[in-house]
Amino acid sequence: MKLRTAISIFLCCLLHNALAGENVINDQERILGGTKAREGEFPFIVSITTNGEHLCAGFIYNPRFIVTTVTCVQNLSPSQVSVVVGQLSLISTEQYERRYQVVSIIPHENYDANLGLNNLAVIETSSSMAFTAGHVDFICYNEDNTTFPEATVMGWGATQEGGLPSIDLLKASVTISTECVVYGSEEYQPNYMICAGSDTVSPCHYDEGSPLVQDNIVVGVASRNTGCKELFLPTLYTRLSSYYAWLNRNAGQQPPACSAT
Repeated sequence: MKLRTAISIFLCCLLHNALAGENVINDQERILGGTKAREGEFPFIVSITTNGEHLCAGFIYNPRFIVTTVTCVQNLSPSQVSVVVGQLSLISTEQYERRYQVVSIIPHENYDANLGLNNLAVIETSSSMAFTAGHVDFICYNEDNTTFPEATVMGWGATQEGGLPSIDLLKASVTISTECVVYGSEEYQPNYMICAGSDTVSPCHYDEGSPLVQDNIVVGVASRNTGCKELFLPTLYTRLSSYYAWLNRNAGQQPPACSAT
């Protein structure tokens, strides 16, 4: 299966770069310059796949739900989507790796494709995900900490503009900023978005939905940017704390441990 995936990544991405049809992540939505993640470092991240191939990322919200973006899964039916947990490599099978079929996809009903506002979705798995401490686990979400603005983003995104998905899970450090002048006032709405970037790294193709993490708390999911070529410009992340009611209504509550965060 993984060997087939390695071959299919190449073929799939040729189509990705050649076509502009449905279910293909837009060039406006893209970890370039990242380093390899360690085993068990990010037990909450998942690879969202279609036809067995990596499409984008998300994080484990509770035993039955994954959080990602609308644009990651729009125009896809649940039968076309599965999620892979406990994974580092797209071509090697890890001990704790498991694949779960998806039974429902719930996009935010007020998603604005022009402005990128409300770019949030949840995915329900067909059965409860089995948690294994240090390998497969949920992560709590909360507001970002602007006093200490360093954060980490991770994913299997391309390592160059227009490139293929990374075989390995990559991570990168970025800085959250309250100023995001590269985007207009309509594109960057700080009540619902987080702006974060770096001069040396950037999320890229296939990184959409990747979690933005501070102190073991996820604060956002990668929503859009202007590309992943030098000079790197900031990425906009959906601000999760602004969607507390929506997440509770559509995915239920997080495990009790999160109530203390």
